[in-house]
Parts: sequence; C-alpha cells; structure tokens
Amino acid sequence: MTAKISVNSQAKLSEAITSLTTMYRDKKFVVVSLRPGKDRTLDQNALWFSLYQRIAAMTQIGDVEDARRYCKLHFGVQILLNEDGDFRNGWYQTMRHLTYGQKLDLMGACPLFGPDGFPVTRLFSRAQGIAYTDRIVSNFTERGVVFTDLLGEVAA
Repeated sequence: MTAKISVNSQAKLSEAITSLTTMYRDKKFVVVSLRPGKDRTLDQNALWFSLYQRIAAMTQIGDVEDARRYCKLHFGVQILLNEDGDFRNGWYQTMRHLTYGQKLDLMGACPLFGPDGFPVTRLFSRAQGIAYTDRIVSNFTERGVVFTDLLGEVAA
C-alpha cells in the first residue's frame, strides 16, 4: 500500500497526517519520504489537457480523448522510441505488429492499460515532457491551431 499526497493546503496536511497515523496504527512500520516543492506533473498535465481541448475544438481530429490518443501515439511514442532503449525493445516486441487503429485505441482508456491507456507520458522525464509539448504545439500550429494564450499562462 503506497500513498502519495501533495500537501498544498491545510486540508491536505490534515489528510496526510491522518493517512500516516492510520497506516502506522495498522502496520506499525511506515517509510516516509518528504521533499519540498510542487509536483510539476500537475501543471504539465493541465497544460496538455488544455492543448488537447484546443486541438479538438480547432481541428477535425475528434474529441479531447481523440486528440490525447493522437498526440501520445504520434509524438510521445516517438520521443520514447528515440530516447529509451527498453521502451523501444518493448514497443517493437508487443506493439509494432498492431494496426494503426489498434495502437491509437490502446493510447486511451482500455481494459488492458486502464483509464490512462498505454503508458507514454507518465514515463517521461522533465525534458521529454517539454519536448512533447513543443512537438504538439509545433505540429498543430502549422495546422492553424492557436496556442499562444495557453502558453502565455504557463510562462506567467
């Protein structure tokens, strides 16, 4: 049983203390790791969701989930294939033989990989996450999608 709680309010602090107390009471041994700062993936995930929304609204790609699946397959998988030998070997052994439609479907919610689909973006390093964002913006800007307002909010 592992729990991760980002403490950013009094309520979250209380939740963390309660969770720690309960776990200690039940198990008698608990390992605790603490680090200051906020979880960058929350901001990054929020930005990506906004990008997917904009793509869905300004293209014929489909809905937000269709945009997410497309970006994961076309940009995220390519980043990992280029930079991660273990991912590349696994992809070629298990996914390469599938049709494009099957691969695209697996990028979204499915019984095999759960609600987030095939793991791609959650495997990213910080640099890979930035590269993913850049590739999405570059590709869809060329198709007429405007992201300047979304990207301006991140820089602020």
